[in-house]
Amino acid sequence: MLNRRQFVVSSAMSCLGSAVWPRPSWAASPILRVGGAAFGAKAPLAFDLEALDALPQTSFRTTTPWHQGAVEFSGVSLKDLVAFAGVEARQLELIALNDYAVDAKLSELIEADALLATRQNGQPLPLTDKGPVFVVFPFDERSELKHQTYYSRSVWQLSEIVLR
Repeated sequence: MLNRRQFVVSSAMSCLGSAVWPRPSWAASPILRVGGAAFGAKAPLAFDLEALDALPQTSFRTTTPWHQGAVEFSGVSLKDLVAFAGVEARQLELIALNDYAVDAKLSELIEADALLATRQNGQPLPLTDKGPVFVVFPFDERSELKHQTYYSRSVWQLSEIVLR
């Protein structure tokens, strides 16, 4: 198994056409890795943008502390991603490319309608603007989400989800 630094380097190399990371053939250029103890003997998953787009898509419009005005975010819900993975987990760790990490109860994030956004206003999220994957919540729909707890869980440049 690759460590995080190897994963990041491998992802960058695959963008240049020289893949180092062993991955399923359907994941041409992985942007998100999902693994952890919940997988047991199952291999971790690697998703490129196309693979994430193939999962059920969700969207909502909301304001965030990091944007001016309301923004439409779309992508796959955390609930649908975990269902696709087919594993039982209670905890998770969200890890960004810069090693920012957040531990949380999986059920809390699912109940809060966490979205793994890959698009903002219909356009893929670039690495330079919180992409390619940004964990975001429908802040405007549920006032209880407008709290530091959920702001800190809004991980941008998400590269790995560890399920336990």
